[in-house]
Amino acid sequence: MAKKKITQKAPGDSRRVNEKNFCYFPFSQLLLQPTGLISPCCWNQDFIAGEIQKENVMEIWNGEKMRNLRAEFLAGKPVICEKQMRHMGCHKWSHRLGKKGLDLMEVQPYGPRRLDLRLNGRCNLKCVMCDVWRQPNGLYEKSNFWEVAPKEIFPYLLEMDVLGGEPLIQHDTYRLIREVSSVNSGCTWAFVTNGQYKFGPVVREHLDLLNIRWIQVSIDSLNPETYKAIRPGAGDLFKVIQTLKDLLEYRYERLLLRRGFNITASICVQQKNWSELGDFLEYARDLKVEPVVQFAYIPDSESILAFDRLTRQKILAHYEDLLDSHEAEHLMPVILPLRDSLKAAGDELIKNELAKDVSYLKDASEVPAEL
Repeated sequence: MAKKKITQKAPGDSRRVNEKNFCYFPFSQLLLQPTGLISPCCWNQDFIAGEIQKENVMEIWNGEKMRNLRAEFLAGKPVICEKQMRHMGCHKWSHRLGKKGLDLMEVQPYGPRRLDLRLNGRCNLKCVMCDVWRQPNGLYEKSNFWEVAPKEIFPYLLEMDVLGGEPLIQHDTYRLIREVSSVNSGCTWAFVTNGQYKFGPVVREHLDLLNIRWIQVSIDSLNPETYKAIRPGAGDLFKVIQTLKDLLEYRYERLLLRRGFNITASICVQQKNWSELGDFLEYARDLKVEPVVQFAYIPDSESILAFDRLTRQKILAHYEDLLDSHEAEHLMPVILPLRDSLKAAGDELIKNELAKDVSYLKDASEVPAEL
């Protein structure tokens, strides 16, 4: 029997969307970055909707770029986010929002209902595949964000995701928790953390104020030497493992109060750790936490896409073998970019060979028809 298409009616109008290629994030959220650049989400940070130094958040929310992005999805022909959707299935993360009563319209009558926040670049690590720790601090204090958001955004938020640098060492994170929770106790929260700190009273007391959906702990390697190579300087695998254990205990305490939350563990697959993916998935399975698999597209110095064609073929074969023992959704974020890179390389190779074959001809009119 063929699968029935999942559709969601847009509140207030008769349109229906096919969730196979639809994302609710452009209709619900913004990503605020330390540089002041604002995007729809963390999966497509190349698409810049605006800059906090030039416009306020509400102006960017209904600006031309966001309206155009929404129009693509409403037309059923997403182009801007096509690669990210195909490689990572990131739009599927938004589908739970389809029942939140969002207005599926180009111009939004209200402000964003979700925020992904990276207010500062401050971090206690200097990960080789990340540049957030190089980014500035304090831009949002210099803008009118803290004047506009408490009145026009915070009271209406459904969800808040707090990302890096390292949010749990930043003053603004605790200010955010206090200000939002004082006007909106129904907002649910999520955090991405590197776990390089002591899970002490200050962290616990602020988390106690919140309805937490999930906390993601970035690990990236289970080998102490590789972990330190990926996260040079203060990177300590044993410290993050201890924080993960503390979070699991904290979750158990909250479960007894019916205030539980999910814990995930993430790995960003790159040159230094690509062979560890199977072990990492086993580790997450043993801990009964959901694994999150990310792929380092950049920088070239760290991405496995920079390996030669033969090496990429071998890595791809290794990952495809893992499909026998692990779920496809955890492997496709690394398999698909490799497949695409090999296809692109193959197309270029064929093109070059054809060029060699016809290089002796004087002009294009002499190229044999079968070519």
